[in-house]
Amino acid sequence: TPANKPKVKEIKNTLRTLHGMECHIVLSDGTKVHLNAESQLTYPICFSDKERIVQVEGEAYFDVAPDKAHPFIVQTPHTSIRVTGTTLVSGAIEISSENKDYELIPNQHFVYDKNSRKSTVSNVNTELYTSWESGSFIFINVPLQNVMSYLSKWYGFKYTFEDDAARQVQIGAYLNRYANMNPIINMIMELNMVDIKQREGILHISYKQ
Repeated sequence: TPANKPKVKEIKNTLRTLHGMECHIVLSDGTKVHLNAESQLTYPICFSDKERIVQVEGEAYFDVAPDKAHPFIVQTPHTSIRVTGTTLVSGAIEISSENKDYELIPNQHFVYDKNSRKSTVSNVNTELYTSWESGSFIFINVPLQNVMSYLSKWYGFKYTFEDDAARQVQIGAYLNRYANMNPIINMIMELNMVDIKQREGILHISYKQ
C-alpha cells in the first residue's frame, strides 16, 4: 500500500567555494542559487521529500522556485529559514532560532549572535547585503577591519592591523568587483586616514596620526 511505500533517500551533494570563487547552480526544482566566496551548500540531487531542505554555511543568494506544496527551507548552523514567498529579497520568510520563530517581510534583516545567543530583526536597505550578487560591494559606515575581512575572501590576500585605530576607521564606498585589490587599496589610501604597506606578501595597515 502507499502507506507502506519505502521512503526514497535523498542523495546529497556538497558544493564548496574557495576565496575569490563563486558559483551559480540550479537545483532540481528550478531554484537558482548564487554561492559566494568561502561558502558551502549541501543540497539533494533531486528533491523527493515533502519539504525542500538545503544547508548553507557562509553566504548565498536564493531565487526560490514557487511550490506551495513543498516548502523551501534553508538550514544554517544556528537557524532554520522557511521561505513563504518567492525570493529572499521579494518574499516573506520565517526563521526559527533558539526555539523562537520570527517572520520577516521584504527589507528586513535578521541577525543571530552566536556568542550571546540573541536574535534581532531590523529594517535595512537589502542592496547593502546583496550587492555582491550583482558584481559590486557596498559599504556604508563599516569598520575597516570588517571591510578587509570581507574582501580577503574574494581576493585571497593577507593583512594585519598595526593598531586598533586603523581597525575602526569607518568606510563608506560603492565598489565594482575589480579583477584585483589594487583599485580598492588605492581608494582606501585616498581617504588619507590609514597607511597601507606591503611587506613579504602581507598588507600592513596603520592609522595616520
